[in-house]
Order: sequence, then structure tokens, then C-alpha cells
Amino acid sequence: MTATFRLGLKNVLGSNWTPVRHRWAGRAVMLEREMNGPGGMDASVYFLVEVNRPPERRSLAAILPGWDVVRSRGHNDAYSDPRLHRVMESHELALGTATRQERYVTVVRYEHLASGVEWTGATTHLSSSVNTTAEKAEASRRIQGTRLAELCRELDVDVLAGDINNIAVRPDTPRGILQAAGYTDWRSAVEVENVDHDVHHAIGRPVPRRGRHLDAIYLGPRVTALDGRVQVSEPDSSDHLGLVCTVRIG
Repeated sequence: MTATFRLGLKNVLGSNWTPVRHRWAGRAVMLEREMNGPGGMDASVYFLVEVNRPPERRSLAAILPGWDVVRSRGHNDAYSDPRLHRVMESHELALGTATRQERYVTVVRYEHLASGVEWTGATTHLSSSVNTTAEKAEASRRIQGTRLAELCRELDVDVLAGDINNIAVRPDTPRGILQAAGYTDWRSAVEVENVDHDVHHAIGRPVPRRGRHLDAIYLGPRVTALDGRVQVSEPDSSDHLGLVCTVRIG
């Protein structure tokens, strides 16, 4: 048996211009369109990074009514449609840091109800250089990438979706560490629509300050990617564009 479904990733809070120039009430309307509107993400599981505040959680409860929610103190939350997936267990685990701010990964084991296939997803937000130095952020990501790869192997993670904050593929970077651990970047697994928007915000406005948003989906050995898309909507709810991937597991 195999499980086939669509998953989505979105950094809800965003960074740079979004919290300053656009109040949440207006952005929530945009987020709902991105997720449920015509041509929207339309996933049955969402990994949502930086769901930091009660207004965001209330909006998501209205956008995804009745969905199961795995919350985390690290603000890496997982939302799933209970008609399609059953939450079996979840963990939130520290990744370590070279700065004051600890980073975590949320790991959730699901049962895909139509097939009976059990699968495991993980979501995280690795260190950025905000309020620290680039050198310390890089050191943090090296620590976090190493621990993340270890946990993904130990817990048999099938899909990892998160804000990686790094694009270089080297033995000492998260992407290189994950690749060496047997995880495949979705962009090399399937042709991704709108991939030119994946790491650089470019929808109808000037590039914002530090406008590279390096979110990622990594696939384990049991997973086949069937299609992929960077969710390009205008206006968009944050400067982190949604990622959508249809996967087959098993």
C-alpha cells in the first residue's frame, strides 16, 4: 500500500517588511486565499513555521476548521485534516544553538487513513542572523543541521519541511548534512513550478531588505515526489512563499 497526498509549508509570520507594513488582519485574508482559494495550496497537511501569536492561531482555526493541530513552543506547528490523516504521536526536540535562542524540531507520526500507511513528518526553523552575527548563526546552523539529521534518522522521518535559512550545500551546512544523511531536496526530486521564486521574493514589488527566504522540503528514502510548486499569489501574505508538494510514501 502507498499513501498519496499533498503537503504544504509556509512561514506564517514572515520577516523584513511584512509585520511592519501589513497588519495581521489583512494578511490573514491573503493567507486564506493562498491556502483555500482558486489555485491555492490545497494541502491535507501543513507545516507552519512562526505561528507565534494568538491572532494567527485564531485565524488558522477559521481557515482550517476542525483540523488537528500539533503546537510547539518553538512555533513550528503541524496542521492536518483528520478526514485524511490521524495523528498518532508527536515530539518537540531541541536542536542546540551557538546563540541565546534555542531552536527546535517538531516531529509528528501520522496514519494515512485511506491506505493505512504510517508516515512521519518534521518541521523546523533554523537559526537566522537576526540579533547575532553571521558567524554565530552559521555555527548554530551547523550544530542544528547535525542534530536534525540524527533525529530524522532515529525517528524515521519521511518528510522534513522548514525554514532552513541557508542555501549552500557543503559538508558543514544543513543542506549538505541532510543530503549526506540520505535526504533529497525536493527541487532535485521533481520539477518545481515557480522555482525561481523559491529563494528570492519577486512578486510585484522591490526586493525587500535581506530578501532571501530559504525554506525547504526534504524527502526521505520512502518518498517519491509527484509534483511541486512554489505558491505564487499576489498580493502574498508574507515574504516567505508557500511550498506545496504531492508525495507518494510507501
